[in-house]
Amino acid sequence: MSIFQTNKDIEVLMMNIKALQYQVAFGDVEENITRVREQFERAELKGTDVVVLPEMWTSGYDLENIQKHACQDLEPAKSVVSELAQKYDVNIVAGSVANIKDDPDEVYNTAFVVDRSGALVYEYSKMHLVPMLNEPEYLTGGKDKVETFTLDGNTCGLVICYDLRFPELFRDLALKGATSIFTVAEWPMARKAHWEVLIKARAIENQCYLIASNTYGEIGDQEFAGRSMIIDPFGKVVDEAADHGDAAVTGQLDGNEVARIRKEVPIFDSRKREMYHFL
Repeated sequence: MSIFQTNKDIEVLMMNIKALQYQVAFGDVEENITRVREQFERAELKGTDVVVLPEMWTSGYDLENIQKHACQDLEPAKSVVSELAQKYDVNIVAGSVANIKDDPDEVYNTAFVVDRSGALVYEYSKMHLVPMLNEPEYLTGGKDKVETFTLDGNTCGLVICYDLRFPELFRDLALKGATSIFTVAEWPMARKAHWEVLIKARAIENQCYLIASNTYGEIGDQEFAGRSMIIDPFGKVVDEAADHGDAAVTGQLDGNEVARIRKEVPIFDSRKREMYHFL
């Protein structure tokens, strides 16, 4: 059963966001921990509510050595992120990391979120593995459905990179009440045009904010597309980064804007679930 929020349900809540774009070091966990600390030092976080990191930020796509690089139940990445959350008084959508849970032979691509106190709020392991990057050969797909979580009173969702190509996932989150969906990625330059279109499409069709953090440059044998961005519920670009270069993409998310757009263009009221074969 849907718990979709009506216009009356959506509170007028503001969140100030910074989505970080920077270059991940290929296969060097210690260097990447140093880099994430440096990004926080440079980002001018006064007044920021949420900081967003990219996908696989501890190791990059060094898949042949991924078990060596993998966290164990999110450690040490979770401790590093929790420390940063407390130091800077921010919530952190902590990108994703290679992660081993119970079975040492199964490595997941796991995203997680911590609040201002450093406490773990939510984690999600990528369910759609990327054939084009040989993920299925080295990683195990997540077994849990996506769920919403709350940051500073706002209902949010979180997906990882290739998930962007699956609109059902985003609609599921929107119907569960998400007014903001974070997308953390290492999206290749070869498909940059798809990245730009799909982020806007997912925002427009679900009438929610899309916050996307990507990496850039040549990392291993891949080149990544940059273009981190924040899109509003009507498809307008709030802020965006270039193809290359470090950036802190910044925007304010406004629950009142979500309610306004959903009232003006009432797509959720117009849906005909009984007419859709796949439902």
